[in-house]
Amino acid sequence: MNRRLAPRRPRRAAGFTLLSVLVSIFVMGIGLLGMVRTMMGVTSSATQNQTVSSIATLSNSFWGVMQWTPKATVVGAGGFVGSYDLTNASAISGAPANLQPWLIAARTALPAGLVTIAVNNSACTTDCVLTVTLSWTQVGGPAANASAATATRSQTFYYAL
Repeated sequence: MNRRLAPRRPRRAAGFTLLSVLVSIFVMGIGLLGMVRTMMGVTSSATQNQTVSSIATLSNSFWGVMQWTPKATVVGAGGFVGSYDLTNASAISGAPANLQPWLIAARTALPAGLVTIAVNNSACTTDCVLTVTLSWTQVGGPAANASAATATRSQTFYYAL
């Protein structure tokens, strides 16, 4: 008797193919890139929030300087009115003595900043408003390319004397 043996099926190999490993690495890489981009946005937002918080503190401390200094000193000859570049130490040392400590604190909070102080009425007899504008370069803002990742921002405060 001749037995005929049924042909054996080729046994299928167990495990991963090189193609499936490459596809999984690609998918994981896309996911990691998305996480890195999200972290960059979170870090940028945190930096901007910290700067805005510092600006609010500077505004409050400027109001303290204003209350401590007589009105004639603020707007009179040699008063606070002017533009002060915080990157330039001589601009700070050339400021009125009552304003210098505040400018040093502003320089700490905004190393690349500019402070502009103006008054609406030079005589300041009535309705005298002092305008303080803080300008700075914000690095790391949300942008599609590196050249747009810095932006000049400013905040203006008004103080009635």
